[in-house]
Amino acid sequence: MEFRKLVAFSETLHKLADSHQDLFGTELAQFKRMNAIDSPQQLEQTFQSVQEQNRLMNIGIVGRVKAGKSSLLNALIFDGEPILPKAATPMTAALTTITWGEAFQAKVEFFSEKDISIIKNKADQYKTRLDKRTQECLEELIKRRPMQQTPGSPISDNEELIKMAVRRAQSELQREEGLFAAYDQYQRMQRSGSERSPQNFQSDIQANNPKELADRLHEYVGAEGKFMPFTKSVHVFMPLEALREICIIDTPGMNDPVQSREERTVELLKTCDVVFIVSPAGQFLNEQDLEVMGRITQKQGIQELVLIASQVDTQLYGSEKRARLSDALNNIRDQLSARAQSTLADLKQSNPEVGSVFDNLINSARSNLLHSSGLCHSLNRRFDTPESWDDNDQHTWKNLTGDYPDYFSREKKDLSLNSLDSLANIAAIKDVLAQVRKKKAAIIQDKLANLSISTRKSLQAFQHQLISLGSNQIALIKNADVVQLNAQLNELKFKQSELALELDPCFNETMFEYRKKLRDEMRKVASNLLRESKDIMEDAESAYSETRTIDNDGLGSWFARKLWGGGITEKTVTSRKIFSSQVVSSLDDFINDIQDELGDEIERSRYRLNGELCGKLTPIIREVLDKDANGQMIKQAILSVIQAIPDDDFNLGIELPEELKSRGPLKDSEAEKFKDAADDFVGSLGSKVKNKISTFIDNVKLNAPTRISDSFVNEIERKINVLKGQVNSAAQTIDRLERLLRKCEEVAL
Repeated sequence: MEFRKLVAFSETLHKLADSHQDLFGTELAQFKRMNAIDSPQQLEQTFQSVQEQNRLMNIGIVGRVKAGKSSLLNALIFDGEPILPKAATPMTAALTTITWGEAFQAKVEFFSEKDISIIKNKADQYKTRLDKRTQECLEELIKRRPMQQTPGSPISDNEELIKMAVRRAQSELQREEGLFAAYDQYQRMQRSGSERSPQNFQSDIQANNPKELADRLHEYVGAEGKFMPFTKSVHVFMPLEALREICIIDTPGMNDPVQSREERTVELLKTCDVVFIVSPAGQFLNEQDLEVMGRITQKQGIQELVLIASQVDTQLYGSEKRARLSDALNNIRDQLSARAQSTLADLKQSNPEVGSVFDNLINSARSNLLHSSGLCHSLNRRFDTPESWDDNDQHTWKNLTGDYPDYFSREKKDLSLNSLDSLANIAAIKDVLAQVRKKKAAIIQDKLANLSISTRKSLQAFQHQLISLGSNQIALIKNADVVQLNAQLNELKFKQSELALELDPCFNETMFEYRKKLRDEMRKVASNLLRESKDIMEDAESAYSETRTIDNDGLGSWFARKLWGGGITEKTVTSRKIFSSQVVSSLDDFINDIQDELGDEIERSRYRLNGELCGKLTPIIREVLDKDANGQMIKQAILSVIQAIPDDDFNLGIELPEELKSRGPLKDSEAEKFKDAADDFVGSLGSKVKNKISTFIDNVKLNAPTRISDSFVNEIERKINVLKGQVNSAAQTIDRLERLLRKCEEVAL
């Protein structure tokens, strides 16, 4: 392989350089540093790292609970066998990764004490607000009670009024989805037994086959599993060929009550090469789906987004029924594609930042939409064992044979299998994975090719530098005289004070200008970037409308509600909604962008500084030393001294506050609080960045030397003494250098 040759070439050059280090001093180290010449070990790690990116293809599965994600994965990986457990509610869904392993096993990560404390605090908030709202509702009901009575009518007791107040308060507060999710989660924890401690739970699960592993996992992620309330994530490993070189990331539902898991989900989605957005065909891309999709953010590299209309078999009947099965499927896909295009276009209009992620889906919804039916795939694989079918399987088969008898019947096995396959559509989904894998492989190959080209150029430059240094050193030895070198040393000592008077002020003035320009440029870069921060909240914020039912006052309204469900008014309310995960992701990316841009500016400024110092200091030295100056030695010494000036690492080190941790989609008062916190943070970001820049510039001043003349004189003295030693053993030294030149010229890629 090409990179093996490059690593071998690098090893040869480094061995030659290291074995002759005593002849060149710091020149080789300077060259390697300035030209980013990695060691052979670092070079090999770099190539292996790029290749590692191609080893695993990350597949993300996104969708609301009961969207058919588990059925799809069971069809893709386990040939339709119901191996993966299905979460019953958004709160019971764990973050799950599935990949190849040498044995059937799973590693379970439980909520930490901090996670549980966060859940409890949110649950307490919900309970406090529920109690308060229940009391308010009860007071409203009691206040209306005299107006709603007629002579002789029965009077509801207080217990009935309390139940009505609780129901009304619960109905209203369930809109506070983040708090409600935490309350539900904590209630499950308490019901599981307060004596349970996640630290004592078994976290490693072993099994002999997929079915046995699935059975054991039910205790951890099943709706009634005894460890389920404490399970944060599950990492599944199976020695199945279908899992070779892939990692599936099955995300939990929306409104995750735990911030750390929400953040981990968003970060994992960024690593995905392809993301399948699974939505039931019967309720395709509803508001819940759009909230879940808010977790998907932009990333560099590949990220194919594919819409999966799951459970398509449920839409084949009624108005969608056609004489031919293919016509029915095409009609369903046309309708779903049109809905996808309009829904995502609306999302882009109301939320441009999110919308840009889905541009490909909007522009070509038909080609990026696939239908699927995990149930039909399962029926296909278990066609010959109908006794294994459950009630849902039997019901589906009855509907298919009743409405499409020409395509489904026991007597026409091959036709039935093909028809079930067309509904399952698993082959098309696997084809998408194959195409993404090819695209990923091509991109990785391009990266390897570009890395090989740049590495080859760097190593060849290193080779030429070795040859150049060797040739120059031979010339120096042949032309040097020990007596003359001693005279140069004496002259250098004599003129050291004069050098200090000329060099140090010039150096300090140049460093002062460097710091001033660097501070101004860093502030300018930061200001340009910070202007963009105003768009972050606007892009993640949208309005939503919902219809709320309000009981009308008065006796007549009370009778209407009791007798025929009237006496109510439907009111449409427009409220604020914020995708908190998107805000957090955007802010994190934004801070990283500031860090990267400022780091690049520092690197550019340091490069300019090196050039300015060389240009200003070299003429001064030559003028002071006059005829005794060795131009090449002066240049090398100046470079050595400049390179010895320590680099200063810039670390922005700005973290998001606790109130800005990801909490899923937020509405109403929760959205308002989050927006206020985000606005406060963004508003203070400018001053924080400015302070970080000022601190950095202060550190640059503290770390830089105030005198450069002493360093220069010491370096020249060292070089002259090294050269004296080489002149005293000229024949041996020149022989070593000539052999080095021959070996360098013989080395080839």
